[in-house]
Amino acid sequence: NYYWMNYKNQLVPTGRVNDVGALVRTNVDDSYRTGVEVEGTFQVHPTLTWMANVTLSQSKIRNFDEVLYDYGENFDEYNEVVNTYSNTDISFSPNVIVGSNLLFKPFQHAEIAWLSKFVGRQYLDNTSQESRMLDSYFLNDLRLSYSIKPEWMREIAISFLVNNIFDVAYSSNGYTYG
Repeated sequence: NYYWMNYKNQLVPTGRVNDVGALVRTNVDDSYRTGVEVEGTFQVHPTLTWMANVTLSQSKIRNFDEVLYDYGENFDEYNEVVNTYSNTDISFSPNVIVGSNLLFKPFQHAEIAWLSKFVGRQYLDNTSQESRMLDSYFLNDLRLSYSIKPEWMREIAISFLVNNIFDVAYSSNGYTYG
């Protein structure tokens, strides 16, 4: 799948949070999102299936004005500071996302799944500054499942999931301000 979305007045997060912790958003005049999404499934063996997906994208603001306030050394001033950025990344929009599911069915109704996910770096605001960036991360989960299909019901399933099995330290969200 290839996509191209050209926006006029797109509402994007600024990287700030308000007094109750919600993301502050602003309209930007001219922005776009474009990319390629590919997914596939490969039957390695009758008991082993590999499913994978990758998204390569760009999410850009053609011209972005960051507005900051300088209250002076003694906090008795109110000066507006405007920084202009061109062709900058939209916050919280990684350029690379990759997923992989390796599914093993040792016997009927049972499944062991190794779930992997890579998320590329992303910026906390719309300035594309490395000091305001979340690093990329790679996570692995393990899921054990067992299901039965009685005549009186579509399915009964029990699952056991271990998230982040290698205990990777990562940040998937955050905020910043000037």
